[in-house]
Amino acid sequence: MELIIILMIVLLVVSAIAIRLTQSDTPFPYKKRQSLFSNSERAFMLMLEKAIGDEFRIINRVRLTELLDIRTGTQKRVAQAAKLKANGKILDFVLLDRKTLNPIAAIDLVNSESNTGYKTKQDWYLKGALDTVNLPHIRIKVKNGYTASEIRECIANKLGAGNKLSPLNVRKMKAKGPTRPVKPLISSPINQGIIQDAVA
Repeated sequence: MELIIILMIVLLVVSAIAIRLTQSDTPFPYKKRQSLFSNSERAFMLMLEKAIGDEFRIINRVRLTELLDIRTGTQKRVAQAAKLKANGKILDFVLLDRKTLNPIAAIDLVNSESNTGYKTKQDWYLKGALDTVNLPHIRIKVKNGYTASEIRECIANKLGAGNKLSPLNVRKMKAKGPTRPVKPLISSPINQGIIQDAVA
């Protein structure tokens, strides 16, 4: 009986040492994530791709420091503080121009189901930084049943007249006007004079 207890203690000590050695020996203690997005992020991303069509590209989880640079001539202390603040700010999605890959707008999802929800309160520093460089900040509430056209309309309203998106899935057709005069040419006194001059 004592031998069994001693063997169990030795086995536990050896397994504890083995676990500790394997943990400390590996410089890469990682495992692959099963998904890059939460369920709501994934659903929104797919809907956002439908909403923007071929007009933009989407990148996700972008640090503010990747979108903005410090202006030249800024004092070192102010620049360092700004970099620290910006480095902690992450945008959910950024729309890029399809050809130039220039940033067009930043999009954040807002989970307003509770007071402690995700990004329920607008970040004044993030908004101020984006306003400074004229980059629209679009905040969209997370909800079920979004349609691509609703998201597209929301983005179009925020982008303004300069970057107006056309309605989704609407073919641009050439306006067809009348193929013959609607009123006779003689009805106008000016046209009567022209016609009389031409006949004379």
